[in-house]
Amino acid sequence: MDNRFSDLPLGLGMALMMDERVKEGYEGLNETEKEHIILKCKDAKSKAEMDKIIDSISSEDGLKGLFKGPSIG
Repeated sequence: MDNRFSDLPLGLGMALMMDERVKEGYEGLNETEKEHIILKCKDAKSKAEMDKIIDSISSEDGLKGLFKGPSIG
C-alpha cells in the first residue's frame, strides 16, 4: 500500500490507489477539505454512503454538494 494513504480509512485509501481521477481530485484539495473528506469517510454508515463520498472527490460539483450542511459550512 502507498504510504501516503496508509493512515486513511480503508475505503478511501483503496479508491485513491485504484482510481486516478479520485487521486487527482483528492490531491487538489487543501488540507482542511482533505480532513473533512476523511471524517466523512469515517462516519459513513454504508458502502453506498462511502461510494457517494468517493465519487464526489473526482467531481467539482460533487465536492460542493458534499461540503454543504451544518457540520461543515
